Amino acid sequence: MKGEKLEGLQEKYQAFDEVCLVASGKYRRYHGQSFLAHLIDVKTLLLNIRDFFRVSRGIFSAKRQLKRIKPDVVFSKGSYAAVPVGIAAHRLGIPIITHDSDAVPGLANRILARWAVVHAVGQPVENYDYPKGKLVFTGIPVDEHIKPVSEAQQRTFKRELALPEDSLVLLVAGGGLGSGYMNDLISKTAPELLKQQPRLRIIIIAGQQHQAEASEAYQRMPEAEGRVSVLGFTPDFYKYSGAADLILCRAGASTLAEFALQRKPIVVVPAAHLTGGHQLANVKQLQELVAAEVLDSQVTPEELLKVLNQLLQNKRGREALGDKLGTLAQPQAAEKLAQLILHVAESGVGT
Repeated sequence: MKGEKLEGLQEKYQAFDEVCLVASGKYRRYHGQSFLAHLIDVKTLLLNIRDFFRVSRGIFSAKRQLKRIKPDVVFSKGSYAAVPVGIAAHRLGIPIITHDSDAVPGLANRILARWAVVHAVGQPVENYDYPKGKLVFTGIPVDEHIKPVSEAQQRTFKRELALPEDSLVLLVAGGGLGSGYMNDLISKTAPELLKQQPRLRIIIIAGQQHQAEASEAYQRMPEAEGRVSVLGFTPDFYKYSGAADLILCRAGASTLAEFALQRKPIVVVPAAHLTGGHQLANVKQLQELVAAEVLDSQVTPEELLKVLNQLLQNKRGREALGDKLGTLAQPQAAEKLAQLILHVAESGVGT
């Protein structure tokens, strides 16, 4: 099974010369959970203890791989899988670069921060408490297909997706894995929204694990026939966001960066429960600049209906939101980050 998994990863990431598997584990904690609740959550405690030993095992296997590969630099985008590799890199004297997309650094990068030679960040530097001399603002790299979308390009995307060119398209995106909460919220809002907006088409990226349940809800909805599409996942997400007249989404930093580059009007419902409250932090700048319509994490279907209706009826209002969000776009982020990595690889030190 391990060999089959590795072969699958290599096929998926064809741009990479080599893909290696290293054992790791995650530290589970939940935003807003009290210390007492954390102590009495026996299942989570046991999983954390188990994964501590997985990380320890991963450090040794990562060290073997790094000795074999002999990299000039190790780049950590965060996530628990980066921890054993980063620790092994430190022990071998290999320079480490971290990159944080969210306004709140993830735990993995906070662990590796003491050894990193430079911290690249995707949000304004004042959001981070890393040493100022090591901070570099690069922005957030996005899919190469993501570009500003003109009205002509939007019509092209609509044609490619078999959507009427004169339709109003609402895209609902709950994040990489989808969101059961967002799927449920829009399903309760959709009947009345479709009645009040006769040109409306709704596209929902539900997440593969939620697709069947979400689809079933619309099969029982007469108003949705021919006007609502539910997808589990699509590799052409940029086409759907490009075709959209309005987007309802969560507040993941990379997703927001994509919509900023496309200059799209967005309605954001941050997931307040996620670790560190990072999505709440991600929307602060949007609120300050009025670059998005930010709703409470527990918004009701009635409240959402009012906001969506107002924006769908107001093209100038949507354009103003999209233009404001576009001021935050960083189209050179990938290039800046690549140059930074090459600089550290060549010199062994940060900027």
